[in-house]
Amino acid sequence: MKIAASTRFCFATILLSCASLVHAGDRLASYHPLLGKIWDMNSRSFIDEAALLARTNTADVLLLGEVHDNPAHHVYQQKLLKARIASGSRPALMMEQLNAENQPALDLALSGSDRDEVQKRVNALVRFSNAQDYRALLAIAVDNKLPVIAANISNQQLQPVIWGGYAALDAGELKRLAVEQVWDERRQAYLAAHMGGAHCGQLRDELRAGLSRSQRLKDAMMVDSAVASISRGVVGIVGSSHARRDIGLPLYFAARDPEARIVSVAFVEISPGNTDPAAYADSATGEAPFDVLWFTPGVERVDPCADFNMPKMSAPAAGEPEVKAPGATKK
Repeated sequence: MKIAASTRFCFATILLSCASLVHAGDRLASYHPLLGKIWDMNSRSFIDEAALLARTNTADVLLLGEVHDNPAHHVYQQKLLKARIASGSRPALMMEQLNAENQPALDLALSGSDRDEVQKRVNALVRFSNAQDYRALLAIAVDNKLPVIAANISNQQLQPVIWGGYAALDAGELKRLAVEQVWDERRQAYLAAHMGGAHCGQLRDELRAGLSRSQRLKDAMMVDSAVASISRGVVGIVGSSHARRDIGLPLYFAARDPEARIVSVAFVEISPGNTDPAAYADSATGEAPFDVLWFTPGVERVDPCADFNMPKMSAPAAGEPEVKAPGATKK
């Protein structure tokens, strides 16, 4: 009875979330034609959900790039993960919201026999401040006995590279992770420029370079945590900047497994007045930064740069690093 009650509560919560998104969509659809649309960045055309599922259900690596605090993105992620499972797959769920050093604790929690206790212990390991938003995704993993990969790399692990450069790493390890092999000047220029914007323009050049190095290393290490699971399939729940083909995880997945079929989906918040789907994501290299954009409602946010007397920040383009005041961190 306890399990049934929990299941009913979880299902009701998802239904309420979907209902609220539908109502928000009804209001926005009256003036924004992109809401709910799916844009193929390569063919430069709209596609329907059936066409999207035909790709996502057969991908070796499926990256679902979110804005972390947008509930619509989490609902769509759940939808795509459930469709993948319904197709007969049992992929590993790779989550940026779980710290890699907690993988042993995560594995131990998932090995339990009491479903509610397993769910409780797994939920407790999520280190984002909006941890409750990921419970439904984790419930899908628990109920379907999916492996879960704790992919987030802690700042403590990245500090040596931020301040000392890649010389702080073993050269052999750097090569194994393909950190330098996938990179070029165009990617570096783009990442460094957007890294500054993500910190309210307050970064010194040396710190901008250091954070760019750490972002690259983080992506390479996140891929390293999941590459052994490619054969069964990987579904990645990550910030949209990590899902970018031009500067993010797909570069390192392709370097580690050139035969892997990689599909990158970005959930993108619509912007009032911007009705051109191609204008929502620029590129570091000229290639499409994502395979697909799925347009969603936005979320009201406090301007993180307000205390720095800067102009009010607009909604980020797809895949830009999240804007945060200097010193701000995830939980």
